Amino acid sequence: MRRRGTDGSTERRKAGPRATRKEGSERWIETVFFGLAEVVTFGFPTLLALLDAPFNAELKFAALVAVTTLSLAIGTARWSESFDWPPLSYGTALVRIVYHSLAIAFAAVGGAAMDVIAGSTLGSFAVAALLSIGAVRLFPRLIAALDRLLPWWQWGQ
Repeated sequence: MRRRGTDGSTERRKAGPRATRKEGSERWIETVFFGLAEVVTFGFPTLLALLDAPFNAELKFAALVAVTTLSLAIGTARWSESFDWPPLSYGTALVRIVYHSLAIAFAAVGGAAMDVIAGSTLGSFAVAALLSIGAVRLFPRLIAALDRLLPWWQWGQ
């Protein structure tokens, strides 16, 4: 009797692992994507408030720079593992909503203020980017401080 089926290479592919670990630039792109998802999801209150903001072009440009820089910085921090990015939990979700919203707001207002006062779009870009990078560096320290201060903080883990 003749055996029906596929060739050997197809059978080996079927039996092999389905998910392989991403490496290099593919992993970096994935971490930046998830950083963007985190920033946009938790920063949504501020992004919604910016829809009806004065100094329309300046503020929205600085907010766009802030969201982009936050996403790139979070993704790069997770990718390089240069410092521990706190995992998402029930306890940190509310802190992330407030923190990411405030980070976007401060970077957008700081960048817009630079543009309005100095008339420099490049200065606006630099201020918004630097404030965003500073916010990313400060967030793990804030979570660590909250872990030390509040023993009930662990309820969501």
